[in-house]
Amino acid sequence: MRTTVVETVPFSRSTNRILIIDRIIRIVDYLFGLLYSLLLVRLLLEFLNARRGTGFFDTIRGLTDPFYAPFKYIVASSSIDGAPVVWPLVIAILGYVLLHVGIHKLLRLIARG
Repeated sequence: MRTTVVETVPFSRSTNRILIIDRIIRIVDYLFGLLYSLLLVRLLLEFLNARRGTGFFDTIRGLTDPFYAPFKYIVASSSIDGAPVVWPLVIAILGYVLLHVGIHKLLRLIARG
């Protein structure tokens, strides 16, 4: 029978800080993932010409409007073969991807100390 001795090292302040920042990064990633999902569902509904006034579409619009509003009139929407493409919504998704990457990198930089 073999026994292994494992030494436990108490957490240092830097290790504790790294764990806290790692938890914050996971929360931020989850929230941005949720935002991406909602914006992509709205983009799909707009592309498919979903009926306005239905409960699901109105709920998605209500949840995404605060995040879509800063991008709403950046460029005009157009259509491809009769299907509407809401370009400001595409730009909003890309903008939030860039913001997400920036926040993620900043938190990793802070974790390194």
